Amino acid sequence: MSLIQLEGVSKNFGGLRALAEISMTVDEGKILGIMGANGAGKTTLFNVIAGYLPPTTGNVLLEGKSLLGLRPDQVCRRGIARTFQIVKPFQNLTVMENLLTAAMFGSVLIRNRQQAVAHCQTVLKDLGMLGLADTPAHALTLSKQKKLELARAISTGCKVVMLDEVMAGLTPPEVSEMLGIIREQHHSRKLTILIIEHVMRALMQLSDRIVVLHHGERIAMGTPQEIADNPRVHEVYFGEQK
Repeated sequence: MSLIQLEGVSKNFGGLRALAEISMTVDEGKILGIMGANGAGKTTLFNVIAGYLPPTTGNVLLEGKSLLGLRPDQVCRRGIARTFQIVKPFQNLTVMENLLTAAMFGSVLIRNRQQAVAHCQTVLKDLGMLGLADTPAHALTLSKQKKLELARAISTGCKVVMLDEVMAGLTPPEVSEMLGIIREQHHSRKLTILIIEHVMRALMQLSDRIVVLHHGERIAMGTPQEIADNPRVHEVYFGEQK
């Protein structure tokens, strides 16, 4: 079943076309990788889906209902959460306070602070961060801030989480840890995941399907093996024909 649908989505910035008539579906419970060089339009695509940017043309639907015209907080309440390529925690709040803020503005049904705290404690425990609940976000290492980004997104009670380079800047052991966390959260919470990642090993291991963008256009879509064997992808990335 398709959870998200993009129908001819384009985004122009003046005379620059960042996205060119992107159409695709994201199936419920699956992991879709978004692959492309810098400037390919990956983060712009996330920004359009999440409501940070309106598309110039086209439509974005969640469970068959259009998201056009909704603010990012309204899209979040519908069930789509995201992380950012450059981590953006509330630096002067604690880890727990960051999660509580996300839970209050998300789609999870919380009636009081006690319920919110219990919900966020479960998320922190699942990500191995319960011992950091009272730590200010600015005191965390980069790898811990990346985990906080993921924890905060999950705390919204989302159906869909969009991960924008959550493994960028991490060491190989930290990448392996993050891979394990994403797999576990995907399985246990039945999340649908869209992931932008330059760590190709991680993208190939995680994704059920991969979409390849080039200068704002979708040039390929398929399984990781199909993408690895795609002549157009080889031509664009390596300047060679396969």
